[in-house]
Amino acid sequence: MAQDEGAPYRDQARRLAELDWPILEASAAAFSQPDALVQHSLRELGQWAERDPGLVLRLVLRANGSRRGLRQEVHSVPDAIAMLGLQNVCDEVRAAPPVGEVVRETQHYRHVAAQSRLAAMIAADVARRRRDSEPAEVSLAASLNQLGLLGLLVAGEPRLERLLAMLELNALPDEASYTALGYATDDLSRAMTEAMVLPELVVGTQRAVNAAHPRAFEVMVASAVAWQIMRGMDTVRGDRDMRLLAGLTGVNEKVVADRLSEIIERFNEDIDVYRIEPLDPATPGAVWLGARHRTRLALCPRADILEDGLARLRQGDDRVARLRRMLRVMQFGLGLNRVVFARLARDGESLRAEHLVGTLHEPEFSHFVIQRSALGALEAVLERDTPTWWGRHYPSVALPEAIQALTGGVDGFYAPVRERGEVIGMVYADRRSRQHGLDDRAFKGFCRVVQAISGTG
Repeated sequence: MAQDEGAPYRDQARRLAELDWPILEASAAAFSQPDALVQHSLRELGQWAERDPGLVLRLVLRANGSRRGLRQEVHSVPDAIAMLGLQNVCDEVRAAPPVGEVVRETQHYRHVAAQSRLAAMIAADVARRRRDSEPAEVSLAASLNQLGLLGLLVAGEPRLERLLAMLELNALPDEASYTALGYATDDLSRAMTEAMVLPELVVGTQRAVNAAHPRAFEVMVASAVAWQIMRGMDTVRGDRDMRLLAGLTGVNEKVVADRLSEIIERFNEDIDVYRIEPLDPATPGAVWLGARHRTRLALCPRADILEDGLARLRQGDDRVARLRRMLRVMQFGLGLNRVVFARLARDGESLRAEHLVGTLHEPEFSHFVIQRSALGALEAVLERDTPTWWGRHYPSVALPEAIQALTGGVDGFYAPVRERGEVIGMVYADRRSRQHGLDDRAFKGFCRVVQAISGTG
């Protein structure tokens, strides 16, 4: 967790990594009699366990905890069950506290567990259609994608009520958690997976930039679609995630909606596990009907974070640490919802997203590459000595079509980032929504941060 030193979620992640994870009541019932379970296939046993993220975590941690130092890690639930044996699995279930006894917001926990299971089912379906050799590994990563939020629910985080209220309004999860907690639950999830030494794919899918890798991208998109389905497809994301899912499997969105309906029908077979109403299989198609609910959150600028960050940027010498700090200072210090650093290729001919904040629920950002020749008027940003406020400095000049589609055409700040005088990339920042416009204070701060990172201030 070295990269998280000084981050507001660091200590919380370490504490949550030590939790005694609870299990759902259905898990305790399903694994109460080891002698009766021998009649069932490993596939059936795995499916029962996979319904419960707490049990998934306990089994994988116990299986890999007994294999420390061995090269081959257990990276799926069926593998963990096979390695532990039924008696040990049942012992683990008996040792686990029930959700109802330790989680104050019990039904919220069950709801997140249900979303995690739905995401795992979608991810496994995509993996099988893409001829993945180990779809259960992809499923595991998706089932633990909400680890940070689950951990906060178990621990009874005091600010949780505010966060849950925002999520009820269908706010984007990262913006809701920034506003309520001062950090993203996605960052918390990643720091927890690293602290617990979970399988590589589980850890990797918690970092937005890894959307460039197909299997991680599958998990991110499946998790985003599951979040939308659980909210009736009535979110600001619209059909963007459906289009991403269609692109992954090489079919049109209508086929994707039909496949998701089939997955929902299978999911509903175990709906009693979560004590919620069955999901409507027609929900995916609702994304094309009517106006969408849009809860937009603005981040509050923090002058203390800005000044402290500027001082640290001028002192540090590790490139990656400085770039990540730049993003964090722009986000929390200046109240900028999305910040992306795009690396300039060695030949100077393309830009690829490398470090990102505020975009984990928009995986198309981290998948983005643009050729320098396609930048159009934006190429001038790389040659300028000072940052650019596009809507003000170029009020009548259109952005490249690919960038308009990516950002939604909102106003943004752009600047070249230099190291020892050489341009190494470009930083972009916005407030995601036209309703939360950029202002002079934010631009002045943006200029100061760019000067600090480039060693010109």
